Amino acid sequence: MSKVIRLTETELNNLVKRVIQEQEMEEGIFDPLVNAAQGLKGVWRGYGYDYFKYLSSLRQLTRKLKKLDAPNVKIMDQLRDLKNKVQSSKMPPDRKQNLLTSIDGAINHFTAYANLINTIEQLATQRLD
Repeated sequence: MSKVIRLTETELNNLVKRVIQEQEMEEGIFDPLVNAAQGLKGVWRGYGYDYFKYLSSLRQLTRKLKKLDAPNVKIMDQLRDLKNKVQSSKMPPDRKQNLLTSIDGAINHFTAYANLINTIEQLATQRLD
């Protein structure tokens, strides 16, 4: 029979945070080894060590960025909904325009950033074999 352990909410939160931190640390343990192996593959094929090593590193970083940006995509959708609500509101035109300009700026900057990450990802996912 297993033993019942009682935890307070703060103890449970601290335990969850500790587990999450340990998982984040373990994700990239072998990254330097993988990058070095890809660099050696590049040397073997006559392309040089640095290019394939850094290309492998770039691929790993773009994966991490994509993972981190998932919540931001949801926020951009919410901003688009807010923009539609502001456009249909009956507020003074100058205030409406200020809000719309700010929202459009945020959406445009994030879209440009996402496009740049996609371009980098396409470069980084070149066939390394």
